[in-house]
Amino acid sequence: MSRILTSLDIGSACIKGIVASERKDGTLSVLSAFNQPSFGIRRGVIVDVEAATSVLRDTVVDLMRLSKRAMSNVYVNVQSEHSRARLSRGIAAVARADQVIQSDDVEHVMQASRAVKLPPNYLVLHNILREYFVDDVGDITDPVGMVGNRLEVSTLVLEAFAPNVHQLVKHLERVGVRVGGLIFNPLAAARAVLSKRQKDLGVLLIDIGHGTTSFTVYEESKVLHTKSIPLGSGHITNDLAIGLRISIDAAEKLKKTYGYALAREIPRRETVKLAEVEPGNAGEIPRRFIAEITEVRLAEILELVEAELKSIGRAVQLPGGVVVTGGGSKLPGLTDLVKQELKLAAQIGFPNLAGLEVTNPAHQELIDDPGFAVAVGLLQWGATEDGMPAPSGGFSKLKRLFQNLMP
Repeated sequence: MSRILTSLDIGSACIKGIVASERKDGTLSVLSAFNQPSFGIRRGVIVDVEAATSVLRDTVVDLMRLSKRAMSNVYVNVQSEHSRARLSRGIAAVARADQVIQSDDVEHVMQASRAVKLPPNYLVLHNILREYFVDDVGDITDPVGMVGNRLEVSTLVLEAFAPNVHQLVKHLERVGVRVGGLIFNPLAAARAVLSKRQKDLGVLLIDIGHGTTSFTVYEESKVLHTKSIPLGSGHITNDLAIGLRISIDAAEKLKKTYGYALAREIPRRETVKLAEVEPGNAGEIPRRFIAEITEVRLAEILELVEAELKSIGRAVQLPGGVVVTGGGSKLPGLTDLVKQELKLAAQIGFPNLAGLEVTNPAHQELIDDPGFAVAVGLLQWGATEDGMPAPSGGFSKLKRLFQNLMP
């Protein structure tokens, strides 16, 4: 019997997901894909238990209609401004007398790299392998079989605020979901969008969601940095609603229909009738004003991203440029604004659907979208779980996850 995998991208505005069966050749056949409104969740954190439980229960009911096994291996994103990344190092002496490095040595050194002093109420969500060192010689991807006295490893440890993670898992389990893995939002998006060549060259991936913007930096195929900030495309909607004195729903429609990331590209004389987005509103406004509000907020987000690049010494130093994905990436003119603000080449990132068999045209149209990058990436993480060594795997199994609830 083939294994069924499910991905759940739980966001502030919507919940996206894909259900697929895994074939013997390793390909995934998509059984269903969905995108439905989300309630009770803000910036990746459950803030209204009743509303969040209700929408999650509705999602589960739909999954159960498809297959009961769709609930067994569910891979879920974690996105929170309270997540933080830092480099770690593990050191271990080679155990064998003949000094041949074995898989046990690798496991020991990875465990040593996880032994970091955590802030109160934080846990290690990911311990991402960067490189191994054998007797101080680095850039080694697999040391098993090599000869040496001392084995070291460099990893990127991603810490998450334990109460938020625990609450998310608890409510998913309450409605019948068996969580197979938790993956930090930009790492899932990067899995679906970035090519090996981009990671080798050095690339910045930015995932613009409704409530948060998360990003990750790769260089020489190693994760250098990753973070989430509490600003997203939903803040543009809020700004429009306040600036134009219209409802949130009208502001969201206005953003999607007339929003533009570079105000100077919009003719001054072009106007928009507010009645098109809010019946009964007789007002008329310059479209450039909408673009100005949009640009200011996006520029603020990019300024925060640039500050992180400067902190790791990679501002204007990524030959692979910037790949922007997520629902907020679909705003016209965004890549031009990114080029202007970050001084790097920029493109929109669509998920790579190689290895996914999609027979339903409606599912194909839904998935082949920057907004589905995280959902596709989560599915790909789940599909490769069995082939990943547990100590150096990119995501944490739940049975290991809560070992680090307290420092």
